[in-house]
Amino acid sequence: MHKPLRIIKDDARVRLTQQVNLTSAVRAALLTLPEEFTETELFERIAGISYTGDPRMVLPAENRGKVGNIVRKQSPQFKELYHRLVVGLPGTHWAASGTVIQQDISARARSAHLKKLPSELLTGVKNNYSRRGAITPELLADESAYWVHLAGNEALPRVLVDGS
Repeated sequence: MHKPLRIIKDDARVRLTQQVNLTSAVRAALLTLPEEFTETELFERIAGISYTGDPRMVLPAENRGKVGNIVRKQSPQFKELYHRLVVGLPGTHWAASGTVIQQDISARARSAHLKKLPSELLTGVKNNYSRRGAITPELLADESAYWVHLAGNEALPRVLVDGS
């Protein structure tokens, strides 16, 4: 549900679930992007979430440019879907008529996005850092410091994208 889609039967529960899902996708994408990037980069990152780990994407018959094609053909719909969500998040700036997005990439700002990701994804991130020995007892004792530490770690984008 990260791409523009048409909901056939309007239902408040579906709309709410979609908003939560879209916001989580934006947060995950922002955590993997630099301080300044284009809307196309954002849209491709978000659309790519749906295909991460999809075994079909490694087959030679699958179009490697699939995500880019989806974004190019639906760019106005992506902007309509995501612009309001992005500018509603703290630390982001995206002019309505612009194509460049800026974000605060400080560890504190990124921790606000990180700790609001879906619980299953957060569990994977925590387990990844625990296996690396990057979590000390002192960090576990201070939840705020824990999230800032994880969000400031340079490996976080790789951990979110491919779990390594």
